[in-house]
Order: sequence, then structure tokens, then C-alpha cells
Amino acid sequence: MKVRTLRIAALAAAGLLAGCASSGTARMDAGANAYKVDAQYVARVEAIARQRGVDVEWVNPPRTIDRR
Repeated sequence: MKVRTLRIAALAAAGLLAGCASSGTARMDAGANAYKVDAQYVARVEAIARQRGVDVEWVNPPRTIDRR
């Protein structure tokens, strides 16, 4: 009985691991849709900040998809 339970557990674990594996095609092609900093938005925010006397330091700058 223990052998049967162990086999079932091993098959279940193998099935779960195989289901979570990446197929390699799931990666995004960086050349097709590359992300770049949204320069227009950054410029607008920094201009308003300068008018108000505030310094802006971008930790995570806004990004947009560059569709070339």
C-alpha cells in the first residue's frame, strides 16, 4: 500500500512540475514591444514640479510600449 501511495504522489508531483514549466515561447520578444520611459509625461510632471519648487526623483519612471 505504501508503494502505491508513493507512486501516486510521485506522479502527481511530476505532473504539477511539468505544468508549471515554461515552454520558452512565453517570453516576450524585446524587439517587438520594448518598453521605454514615457518622456512626454516625465517632462510634464517635472515642469509642474519646477513651477512649484519641488524636486522629482523618479524611482520607477512611467513606461510606455515602444511600437516601432
